[in-house]
Amino acid sequence: MNLSVFMRNFFSFLLAPEFWCSITYFELDQQVGETFKVPSNSPTVTVDGYTDPNSVDRFCLGQLSNVHRTETSDKARSVLRRSRSHIYCRRSVVLLGALIR
Repeated sequence: MNLSVFMRNFFSFLLAPEFWCSITYFELDQQVGETFKVPSNSPTVTVDGYTDPNSVDRFCLGQLSNVHRTETSDKARSVLRRSRSHIYCRRSVVLLGALIR
């Protein structure tokens, strides 16, 4: 049996992880909110500036508050509010971003 057949058979018995992606948001050196985990049954995740606290495949920055937010963080968030990024998991992770005008 060659190595590629062995590896394919070996990995076919492994269970998929519960989450394939974790996103942690920081402003400067301070974590804001909790780490967002994307379940393995959701092949994509959208990151945007809106609010949707119940979505399992959408990380919304609009719902995160920070009492120590600086003017620099506010400017960066204003750009994020006008953009949307999609992260895809297809054997590798691909990040696609778009600025919404």
